[in-house]
Amino acid sequence: MMGSPIRLAIALCSFAVLLGASTASAQGNPPRGGAGQQEVDQERLIERFLDLATTELNLSAEQRDQLGVVLQEASERRRGLGRRQMQLRRDISQALADPTTEASEFTRLAERFLTLQHEGLEIQEWQRDRVLEVLTPRQTLRFMLLQERLARRIQEMRRGQR
Repeated sequence: MMGSPIRLAIALCSFAVLLGASTASAQGNPPRGGAGQQEVDQERLIERFLDLATTELNLSAEQRDQLGVVLQEASERRRGLGRRQMQLRRDISQALADPTTEASEFTRLAERFLTLQHEGLEIQEWQRDRVLEVLTPRQTLRFMLLQERLARRIQEMRRGQR
């Protein structure tokens, strides 16, 4: 699957950030301004991140454009996954609240939960593979560190909102 413990750790860290965002939404904390505003915010975030990456990684215009396409596609995939995770969390809440829910339903929900976790890792792998096609190995590692910094910052901001 991932190939190394470091890659797995990076993927899990990114997925944890994504999972935390979808959990907050599923717990009744919808994104500020609705889905349309969330997409605008996401595009701005990607642009700002690309600006930072361009400077820190010394990207060419072609690399920046290609990286932007990769990040946008990964973002769209993650949004779709997040929607499915939120729906699953609602389904799980309903099943847990209903004392007549069959054991087979809990098994199905648990399998779906694991499937979505795996899908998150696949998105991370897809993005990593595309980034490796665009950036040099040195730039790729620095890019991963930039992403990690961004993820930490987002987590800190979310903690501040709670």
